[in-house]
Amino acid sequence: MPAKKTNSSAADKVKATSTKTAKPAVKKVSKPAKKAAAKPTTASAVKTKKVTAKAPAAPKATTPPPVVEQTPVIALEEIQLRAYFISERRETMGWPGNSSTDWIEAEAQLVAEAKRRLKKTS
Repeated sequence: MPAKKTNSSAADKVKATSTKTAKPAVKKVSKPAKKAAAKPTTASAVKTKKVTAKAPAAPKATTPPPVVEQTPVIALEEIQLRAYFISERRETMGWPGNSSTDWIEAEAQLVAEAKRRLKKTS
């Protein structure tokens, strides 16, 4: 079915154009000044800060510094000799290990002995 063509009247055209072009005028409203609103205008609105004197603080009790345990210094030759004897015993007994573990064990033994000697003299 073919579309029907309708004749529009001149009044309809005027009505259509007048609604498109007519826009209401927008008036800008100014914002109140922020500074004026932030400051109170009366003396009763202003709060005053009371300053009170603080009592002097009591001196803090000083704690002694923590005791740092120092590792005694062992001569390299002593560690070598002890590691040699540890390795000889390990090989004789057939225990697992190597020269590095022997060295670490020798150093640990000598440090423990030195600490025991320091405790006895103190």
